[in-house]
Amino acid sequence: MVHLWVALGNVANWRQRFEDNAFAAEQALRNARLARQRTTHLFRFDTALVSGPRPADEALRMLDALLPENPHPASLVMRAWLLVMLARFEEGSGIAREAGERWRELTGDDWVDSILGQIAVTAGDHEDAADRLRRFCDLLEERGHRGHLSTYAPMLGRPLCALGRHDDAGAQAQRGRELADEQDAFSQALWRQAQALVHAHRGEHVEAEPLAREAVSIMGRTDGPNFQGDALCDLAEVLHAAGQSDEAAATLAQALERYERKNNLAMTAQVRDRLAELQHTAPR
Repeated sequence: MVHLWVALGNVANWRQRFEDNAFAAEQALRNARLARQRTTHLFRFDTALVSGPRPADEALRMLDALLPENPHPASLVMRAWLLVMLARFEEGSGIAREAGERWRELTGDDWVDSILGQIAVTAGDHEDAADRLRRFCDLLEERGHRGHLSTYAPMLGRPLCALGRHDDAGAQAQRGRELADEQDAFSQALWRQAQALVHAHRGEHVEAEPLAREAVSIMGRTDGPNFQGDALCDLAEVLHAAGQSDEAAATLAQALERYERKNNLAMTAQVRDRLAELQHTAPR
């Protein structure tokens, strides 16, 4: 039963249906305990709590209730991500740093950067995010993990765009486009988001807007408010670059609603600041 529920959880994760993933993980945990299995991991329940629709504060309480006495550092890094969402930056960064070091000691590689890079994006540190996600992409390429690379290469493209490194971001978007499975919603959305931002920077607005809208539509079929918010933020930037200030502001307001739904206070603050900038610079 444990193996069955883990398999069902993996299917849900592939489809980006995180609440279904959480349910499957809970069942796997219950059966593991009935079988008296000793485990330090949570069968992706922590990942589902971070990525799914449950508000960050509720997700944190649920995770804390389930953490074993000696949890795997991966679960602690996920816990740190929830703390950063709740704008508890100092506490979250300390836990992420310590758990990340333990994770590296266990694995001997930089796999932890896949999560630490996303935490950095949530905290608004795009330089750190780009460094960590690039290191992880290098690891994936070295090991031939093309499926994961199809996701994390375009994910790297987003902070690169925020840093103004659009040529590099375009290369990462293209890697994602070439490698992504047609049924992989997350990768299909991410390469479109990164490529749309690159097109917008180059003034190629006719190419940029359809890609950004397609990404919003794809992410809309998932139940991940953060990912939906990210796609809407990217669409807003594309619209702003094309001179569509009012629609850009309205789209950012939709992104804000997604982050508020997740109780992601860190991203809520960033989007409110950006919305204020757009409203201040809008033509009167």
